[in-house]
Amino acid sequence: MTVWDLQLRALPGIGLVNPGDDLATIIVKAARADNFTFTDGDVVVIASKIVSKAENRVVVLAEVIPGDRAQRLAERTGRDARLCQLYLDESQAVLDVKGRHVVTLDLRGFQGTGAGVDTSNVAPGSQGLAVLLPRDPDASARHIRTGIAELTGQAPAVIVSDSFGSDLRDGAQGAAIGIAGIRHLEEPDGEHDLYGNPARPAMNRVDEIACAASILMGQTDAARPVIICRGARHTVDDDAALSRLLIGPPPPDVDVDLRPGF
Repeated sequence: MTVWDLQLRALPGIGLVNPGDDLATIIVKAARADNFTFTDGDVVVIASKIVSKAENRVVVLAEVIPGDRAQRLAERTGRDARLCQLYLDESQAVLDVKGRHVVTLDLRGFQGTGAGVDTSNVAPGSQGLAVLLPRDPDASARHIRTGIAELTGQAPAVIVSDSFGSDLRDGAQGAAIGIAGIRHLEEPDGEHDLYGNPARPAMNRVDEIACAASILMGQTDAARPVIICRGARHTVDDDAALSRLLIGPPPPDVDVDLRPGF
């Protein structure tokens, strides 16, 4: 039977996450308190920020010693030199510098600004903390999915999401950075369009779901880091990997900030 409804549910009661917390346990406990029961086909979208916190990917800025390269980036962008050092530490390459934005190709292969390093929703500003992306977001997603399955008997797909900007469009949008139990692409069964023409589109389903979930998550003080998506057609894939979605860019021969005249 065809299901035409797509439902997104912000899971309440997650609370603040601390290093060492088990996110699967937190999510299942919150779901039970909300009288929510996982079913086959659900997709759990989790903000990377709480994954990073649970995995202790939080850095004390006072302990970061910026090098000469970071100092030059700081002078060019007006950003904290310690943050610039973290951008470099978390990146394969610096692709561009646009005003205050350092465009990077990070260690996981994602193109974005500042290698995903963030200072929002980490701690009170006076504490001087920054959060890094998870080291291996796919592994993080698999771990959470396994935990939910052990606690509930159901194994929903899991997407770890973050907000990415684009060189071609203003603003940012939700994107998947880690996946488990869901194929990165969705290819419809039908091989023809309405007029009988050959058609086999390949849809980036994981980013579509992450983007929809980010609307409910919010980006400031919304405190809704876990979204349950129900009704989104997808293919279950126990060997899913976000790396299969990435097609570039390759690292440049010389990073932009190391070129003559920068």
